[in-house]
Amino acid sequence: MEKTAFLFLCIGIGVGSIIALRSVIHNLNDALASEARTLLAADVQIDSTRPWLPETVAAIDRVSTGQLVTGRTETIESPTMVRPSAADQEGALMIELKGIDPPFPLYGDFMLANAQPFNHSLLAGNGAIVAPLLLERLNLRVGDQIRIGTSDFEIRGVLEREPGSSSGFRLGPRVYIARGAVEEAGLTGFGSRARRRVLLRAAPGEMENLVTTLRTELKGTTAASVRSYKESQDNLRDQFSRAENYLSLTGLVVLVLGGIGVSNVTRVFIEQKRRAIAILKCVGGTGRQISAVYLLQMLALGAAGSLFGVVLAKISLIAVAAYFSQTLPPNMNYGLQTGAVMQGLAMGLLTSLLFSAIPLLRIRHIKPRLLLRESDGITGPQSGFDLRLWVTAVIVAIGLILVAAWQAGSLRIGFFFLAGLALTAGALYVAAALLIYLVRHARHISYFPLRQAVNSLYRPGNQTRVIVMAVGLGAFLVIAIQSLESNLVAEFDPGRRQGLPNMFLLDVQKDQEQGVRSLIEKMTGERPQLVPTVRARFVAVNDQEVEGLGEMRRERGRLGREFVLTYRPNLEDNETIVAGNFWDSAPSAEPEISIEEGLRGEKGLDIGSTATFDILGRKITARVTSIRRVDWRNSRTGFMVVFRPGTLESAPQTFIGAVNGPADEASRSRFQRALLDQYPNISVIDVAEIVRVVVRILENVTLAVSFIGAFVFLSGVLILAGSVAMTKYQRTYEAAVLKTLGAKRKVLLLILLAEYGLLGLVAGIIGSTAAVGLSYAVSRFV
Repeated sequence: MEKTAFLFLCIGIGVGSIIALRSVIHNLNDALASEARTLLAADVQIDSTRPWLPETVAAIDRVSTGQLVTGRTETIESPTMVRPSAADQEGALMIELKGIDPPFPLYGDFMLANAQPFNHSLLAGNGAIVAPLLLERLNLRVGDQIRIGTSDFEIRGVLEREPGSSSGFRLGPRVYIARGAVEEAGLTGFGSRARRRVLLRAAPGEMENLVTTLRTELKGTTAASVRSYKESQDNLRDQFSRAENYLSLTGLVVLVLGGIGVSNVTRVFIEQKRRAIAILKCVGGTGRQISAVYLLQMLALGAAGSLFGVVLAKISLIAVAAYFSQTLPPNMNYGLQTGAVMQGLAMGLLTSLLFSAIPLLRIRHIKPRLLLRESDGITGPQSGFDLRLWVTAVIVAIGLILVAAWQAGSLRIGFFFLAGLALTAGALYVAAALLIYLVRHARHISYFPLRQAVNSLYRPGNQTRVIVMAVGLGAFLVIAIQSLESNLVAEFDPGRRQGLPNMFLLDVQKDQEQGVRSLIEKMTGERPQLVPTVRARFVAVNDQEVEGLGEMRRERGRLGREFVLTYRPNLEDNETIVAGNFWDSAPSAEPEISIEEGLRGEKGLDIGSTATFDILGRKITARVTSIRRVDWRNSRTGFMVVFRPGTLESAPQTFIGAVNGPADEASRSRFQRALLDQYPNISVIDVAEIVRVVVRILENVTLAVSFIGAFVFLSGVLILAGSVAMTKYQRTYEAAVLKTLGAKRKVLLLILLAEYGLLGLVAGIIGSTAAVGLSYAVSRFV
């Protein structure tokens, strides 16, 4: 009975975790994929970070006025600052501003709080719809006035649900205003980070044709991206597929530990059935027939455990629905996915088969004479090399690699995952053997219960090393995850930033530089660092065009995105040269650049290469003369590409400011308010606020991963419990002998506690040491 329950739990938890994880990912994918059009708020979207050129507008107009399009609207999105208009109200906040035109949204629901219907008339005359967080942070209510850029807006509604947006990371709460009001507020001038979008609704059955036509018309006109909701859906599906495979690997860890339990169950089961096997051989049963019988029994138990795993998975999904439904899509289904169930059942059966195969080979060596003479009942192989054992071991290893590859969706990833797991488990096993060897030399201690507990670690069939390995692996995962999370959070601790800036100013215009410097010095007593920046795109490397520049699509590679460049005569304190030579302070007529080492090798970019940039339509070709390594953690500002002075000074540019703002919240708020009153176009990124968001995300991720680690730890505990259960009869016999010799119940209890206390101590030492080592290596080198 104990063996059956133990095998149920070992297989059930592993299968249940795989089915639950895959079902949740599948259901989330289906929920978001069904709303892909709503998330894009259109069938087709055209977007650009640059102002629309006349030829671009003309091309879009030609296509959108034809039979391919049945609806069109435009939006502008930009991160910017908001503050109360009233002089007696303090505070300022970074927001995600979105300017919209009718008939936005083309798809999806725009819902306001208190069942108030949305109408574009709410935005007329400088009206605004805001997220609830903005009201909470600035202590405002509906009807109050807020200042965005150079204009005042009246809050006329509060968002309940918005179209065209996922729940991804944002710099601040969402605010909706009319699209024209964004331009009137001075937020689309030079240096702004506004993103312009044209949203189109395609005629029935014409979406693919519309995308092809737009890409043809826009080719070579501007850096614009054209994508359909189906491409977004495919991208979502790919991301969820990767997440599903990697999460399933964590479930496979649980299942592998369960497989170790299955192997132990099978070995002990065969040990207890030796006499029955000898009788079967006496009456004519062959080793192959008997092995097949017991293999079928193991598969039957594995199938039952797998069905139990289905029940556990269903309970898990009910728990997810009860505790996380508010943060998941409203149309999400919480049922089990048929494909996930079938895969989980198959995994349970394969685990039972693979991990019971080698212990079942012991049946070959059980001889009929065991009935007459116990010591002669089991013999080893006739030669030093057991071919059948090695062939079986190779088949099992190949099977495990294929199972891991099936879960990971890649043979390469599956192989490396299993190899890493095997190396980790092997290291834990060796460390356990070494530590137990050291403990063995302490068996002559005078305290009887402790001495007996140490001796019990060598009881035949006690599986001490396997128990320590399994429990230690679980402790290793849990402690490593918690330690890494603590280190990451500590990296964001303001007390450890050693004078690094806690505020960044964006979009400082050239004619505002001196005024901004004076204001910051007056309010903070610190001279700010204002760095000139120029926006540019790679056009070519070594005269070879960077692919996809006619149509800026996300798939085109790292060089295709827009870069922020700067120029300066010196290295920063957090930079070191890894190749080439950095220039001296003298300007140069020959354009030179220094690139960050992460760009090295992109399209052949290296020392001596030439790179051509597009800066607002002007082409500049520069030669790479050095490669820098940047310590991003200790950076006031960091750039992938730095120009030598003498090239970009006359180019259109803005400044980024790095500032140590006031420490307390009230003073920080007053500082931002004073800055925005004089320079409303400037955006202020408050690092303290970003850190709070990042820490919250880290804590959520750690909670999820720790949950998986807890499953692994539970599997190790189950192996420990199973070992106790499977040696119950032997322990009962030993207890009876000790009682006969005068031992009291208290002594027996102390022996048991000391034995498993030692096992826990050894497992804890191994798991903690390995976790600290991993945490240090990741924190130091990764």
